[in-house]
Amino acid sequence: MSEKQNDFLTISIIAVIVLAFAVLDFLYQMGLIYQDPSVTLDPQPAFSARSFLTGTYLEDYGNYADSHFYNKNKWAGLVRETELLLGKKEFQGVLLGKQKTYFEKHLAQDVSAAQVTESLEFLETLTTQYGAKVMLLPTADEIWRDRLPLYLDSMNQKAYLDQVREAVGDEAYIDMYSVLWAHRAEEVYHRTDPHWTSLGAYYGYQTWWKQSGKLLPYYYDLSHMSVIASYFKGTLVRTADMEDAGEELTVFEETQGKLVDVSYDGRVSVQGYYRPEYLDSDNPYGYVLGDGFGYAKIDTGLERKDSLVVIGDSYANAMIPLLAPHYQTIYFVNPGNYHGDLWSLLTQQNKSEVLVLGSIPALLNWFGQKE
Repeated sequence: MSEKQNDFLTISIIAVIVLAFAVLDFLYQMGLIYQDPSVTLDPQPAFSARSFLTGTYLEDYGNYADSHFYNKNKWAGLVRETELLLGKKEFQGVLLGKQKTYFEKHLAQDVSAAQVTESLEFLETLTTQYGAKVMLLPTADEIWRDRLPLYLDSMNQKAYLDQVREAVGDEAYIDMYSVLWAHRAEEVYHRTDPHWTSLGAYYGYQTWWKQSGKLLPYYYDLSHMSVIASYFKGTLVRTADMEDAGEELTVFEETQGKLVDVSYDGRVSVQGYYRPEYLDSDNPYGYVLGDGFGYAKIDTGLERKDSLVVIGDSYANAMIPLLAPHYQTIYFVNPGNYHGDLWSLLTQQNKSEVLVLGSIPALLNWFGQKE
């Protein structure tokens, strides 16, 4: 079927559905379809020139139509299923790929030369002045390219990482691209969410340890991970408004029940790494360490000589519990939400180790948008 034929068929089917809506609405008004008395329906809005010109009439009529359409959710689901059958691959800006994998789009055209230059200067300053290690993470659309539904002019994240490596040097650079690429046949990313999984974070921890100078790695048992949610539905599947069976959300048993104290932005303090209240929220990935904060201080309760400053985004959430046994205190700063001065914080914590741990798109977004 040609693209024109496909578009014509899609339009025809949607037109039929809209016509069916109109017929059902008419039958509703005529009293020929049963109306549940327990359901409150919006009244039909009165038309006036003023309401039309201000836009309130169209808004009110939209609410009226929504409340009167018979079995609206079922019809909306039918439209979605029709679109899927016709091969549609993008919903609300989210791409639906193979193996029921949902992807964000990270296009080359959305990244400016200024962002790249500023980010490299930022990383170079962190490594030369504060001895930071740099552990940047490619996103799923880079490692799982074979699952993408169509060709995209995506950002070449591997090429950017080569620039990072050259800027900061081999001593400071931790190569996660090669590791995640080697494990690309495994579920190192969530299928329904833009983050990596506990398994991906575990490979990150192992890679970090080899370059950390720590004597021994902490043991995490891959065969005894706790299943927190059997039908985890991440933000991507929610944004796309798709009916999906979900996936498992797992964490390491060794990280559960720890008597750690976590304070957020100097205001709220909680116990433990995990936030069960997030599982039913719009961002269930926030189950691990929460969401929306700019600064978190994690007191592990362990007597350790070392502390760590993590500069990163929400990708760091899954790995911080794995890093914690090596430190007495971890300071986690997300520059995308942080309102303080990062350089002042690093000066105050000048005896702490520093680790840049986050996704490549997030790092670039810290330096503004494309010009």
